[in-house]
Amino acid sequence: MSVGLPPQQMEAAKRRKLKQVAPAPGWIMPEEQSAEHSEAYNATHGPSQAAVVHTGPSGLLVGEAAGGPVTVRLFRNRPTRILTTVPEYMLWLFAFRCVSLGAHLSILADEHRRWQALAGTVERCGGTVDLLGKGGVVPSQGRPYRPSLVIDDASFYDGLQAPLGPWQAMLAQVDAAASGAVHWLRSADMALLSPANSRTVENLRRAYALNQRQTKMCANIDGNEAVLVMPRRVVRVQIPPTQSEYRLLFGG
Repeated sequence: MSVGLPPQQMEAAKRRKLKQVAPAPGWIMPEEQSAEHSEAYNATHGPSQAAVVHTGPSGLLVGEAAGGPVTVRLFRNRPTRILTTVPEYMLWLFAFRCVSLGAHLSILADEHRRWQALAGTVERCGGTVDLLGKGGVVPSQGRPYRPSLVIDDASFYDGLQAPLGPWQAMLAQVDAAASGAVHWLRSADMALLSPANSRTVENLRRAYALNQRQTKMCANIDGNEAVLVMPRRVVRVQIPPTQSEYRLLFGG
């Protein structure tokens, strides 16, 4: 014969049970947890709750490759630097997709007029953006739910050497064909380039130790293509805007 608990004890037991399965606060990235932490967390919370926020393998969609979507973990608990030499529309798409993940956008530019349309779209969609000139203050870091993206399109700022904090990324728009580009490329975690002439391809080969096949992949890029390059790794991606992105950003 079973004996039931008094009502007050039953309510207390329910509260203890709910407290045990409540998700942990903060953003826990599964790939950054140790094996011991993962096992202990899953034993208590279950595998489905190991990540409070799950945004796919890497978080930010760059474009489409032959094998499917290409994503990067741009916002991490350490800084990320990307060297870019791409058309303006690709830079706008990249920035807008970062804002869609909750990022605050800081743009350092010699000419603010080039960026005012993007800034207006970001604000109309509920995002935040700062157009900064010489002497403007860049955020020192981001936060897990509020990362920071800084775009360096200014002659008065060196985005590849400027200090960055966790959950912050820097996009530095430079000339990858310049004589000093090898040093710039090595200072970045990755490069996103389109198009790539012979001088640019040679700089990529030297900076990222590319083999012959990877070097060939960097050449002859189509109009809506770009190459995402990291040490010993190259991916060719198509970066067309979605219908919503085209309508919001380019008035289509």
